[in-house]
Amino acid sequence: MKKYDAVVIGAGNGGLVAAIRLLQGGAKVLLVEKHNLPGGFATSFRRGRFEFEASLHELNDFGTADNAGDVRDLFDALGVTDKIDWIQIPEAYRVIVRSENLDATMPFGVEAFISKMESYVPGSAPSMRKFFDLAEEIRLAQAYSSSVNGKTDSKIMVSKYGNFVRCGSYSVNEVLRTLKMPQKAIDILSAY
Repeated sequence: MKKYDAVVIGAGNGGLVAAIRLLQGGAKVLLVEKHNLPGGFATSFRRGRFEFEASLHELNDFGTADNAGDVRDLFDALGVTDKIDWIQIPEAYRVIVRSENLDATMPFGVEAFISKMESYVPGSAPSMRKFFDLAEEIRLAQAYSSSVNGKTDSKIMVSKYGNFVRCGSYSVNEVLRTLKMPQKAIDILSAY
């Protein structure tokens, strides 16, 4: 019987990352997977003459070499960034609603996104800016919560992340309406 420091069950994205991080830390690891391929949602399968992607087709927060996001930082730490052939997606998304005569292509980057939204929905820029500011505050609040293993200090939460605390129990649509975002901008934003 072999001895391992850790056993990782499932060779999907999370399992593969966990196993690599353990190995990088010097642990002896057993990675087990019931499917015949590792990768989970990062794989494809065939049915007859058709090939299907399981799900994953895009990584958010990857960024560029000079403006890396959290996912790129993780891949760099795993030592795999340069082992993958990356395809840069030219825009964040496109939404087409024929019945509404809507065809909007939205770019990456907060400033570019706000500017493009303003071109589709004049007057939307102030609410879009408030939305992205709130999104950043939520990201920082979650990072803080993670850094303290969920044992947040309520004084810090209220003083630094007050908007997060105030809007946390509301739906996204309620928040967008409170920001006075025009409905067409909500429709374009919500498509993603």
